[in-house]
Amino acid sequence: MQEINCSNCNTTINDAYCAHCGQKFVPKRVNIFTIFSDYVSQILSLEKSGFATFIKLITHPKKVIENYLNGYRNFYQSPGRLLFYFITVAGLHVLLVDKKLFGTAINVGSEFLSPQIILTALIIPFLSLVAYLAFIKQNNHKNFAEHLIAQTYLFSVFGMLFIILDDIISLFTLEIDYFSIEFLMPAILFWTALTFSKKRTWYFILLNFLLLLLVLVIFILLLILLGKFTDGGITLQEY
Repeated sequence: MQEINCSNCNTTINDAYCAHCGQKFVPKRVNIFTIFSDYVSQILSLEKSGFATFIKLITHPKKVIENYLNGYRNFYQSPGRLLFYFITVAGLHVLLVDKKLFGTAINVGSEFLSPQIILTALIIPFLSLVAYLAFIKQNNHKNFAEHLIAQTYLFSVFGMLFIILDDIISLFTLEIDYFSIEFLMPAILFWTALTFSKKRTWYFILLNFLLLLLVLVIFILLLILLGKFTDGGITLQEY
């Protein structure tokens, strides 16, 4: 049997957990069932500091995301836990500061559906599909479920960051539109390129980022064309 070393402290793992740092190792590839079971089981569990994971995802996104996809658990916060943090921050923002999220008002046609949950349910799978298609021709490309994990991490972190920065700036009554959804999605896609680009050279990362943007624009244009022939129940209104 091949020896497995902990990705965090390089200690040999002989069980489900590293004996040195306590990181969990799950030697299975991520699939849809993995995502569901992890979200349910991890969303209220106590793990490593969420703030440390937050910072690490901004500075070294590949480290955190690949760590999870390779089966190592419990050292960094799970994507389900960070998603819970985002929904909490977004809910407080809508309740106390502004009904708009990322400069966008969401009309869901129902008083029982919260705008932050609807926005999350729309954007994460959408960006996951964009990333999956953009990287599908590259070697060792990830499956859709693995991109869903990555986008859950990145959307949660940048979603919270944009909301917090926007609310801080609003305290000084400054009108800055840099934290709208038009800037949020490219920011997430740039960090996606940093995470999944096989070559770490700046021009290769830039090319992958431009490819992601191209796929995003194509999807948006298709949705606009589709919207001309349908009457959707969910509408976005920018201010």
